[in-house]
Amino acid sequence: MGSEAAREIASKIAAAEPLHWMARVGYAVRGVVFLIVGGLAMLAAGGYATRPQGARDALQTLAEQPLGGLLLWAVAGGLACFAGWRFLQSFFDADDYGSGPYGLMRRSAFACGGIFYVALAAATARIVIGERSTSEEQSARDWTHWLMLKPFGRGLLALIAAVMIGVAISLAIKSWRAPYRRTLDAPPTPRAWAVALGSFGMLTRAYIFFMIGIFLGHAAYDYNSKKVVGVAGVLDTLQHQSYGRWLLAVVALGLLAFGCFEIIEAFVRRVHAPKLAR
Repeated sequence: MGSEAAREIASKIAAAEPLHWMARVGYAVRGVVFLIVGGLAMLAAGGYATRPQGARDALQTLAEQPLGGLLLWAVAGGLACFAGWRFLQSFFDADDYGSGPYGLMRRSAFACGGIFYVALAAATARIVIGERSTSEEQSARDWTHWLMLKPFGRGLLALIAAVMIGVAISLAIKSWRAPYRRTLDAPPTPRAWAVALGSFGMLTRAYIFFMIGIFLGHAAYDYNSKKVVGVAGVLDTLQHQSYGRWLLAVVALGLLAFGCFEIIEAFVRRVHAPKLAR
């Protein structure tokens, strides 16, 4: 039974068009990035690493490994593929959300995600060619300080904080409703396991977005960019709480779960790529 399902999945992938491949490669590489970040967080929770890292810093660590440069070029290409898929979801409505209020909101979120992954792909490429930049945390503080100096900068920062908290609430609701179960073309039992991984990972991401929004709002209120944190800062703050190593381990498991879910999506997600020529 399992071999028949595997052959069916393999035949579907083999028959996929280029845009389908772009989406599947993008999901797979996105999953790999979450696995790297979650793995480093788990090492930090176990005392085998000094502190957890965000995506860009984690990719910098990957670059220092044997064949790291080659691996990072593959990651950069995969992230660019995922950004392209996000733009297809946004501008060409690949998921058929329509032009109603909810559909436009979802498609706008996809566009923002596409921009983010273009930036992450570019940052990954810069790591490969040797342009060392500041850490992920320092970059967040630098742009926050720059924004605070602009007219209405604190108000814009507060608005961004509110958006981040809104995203967190949306992810938490999504983890409970699990609408992605309808997009997975897999037998019931494997699909149930995949949905469980996705929901756990989604809830973990909701926590991280919520905390980033809280720190960002606090920075806007106190006019202090040093209070801004990214993913690494949230994980590091969690690590230094009571029972922090155990809490960090739970969050690391959530990140690993989401990475596994994304790789599963790469193989069994129903991808409806739009016909661009039309």
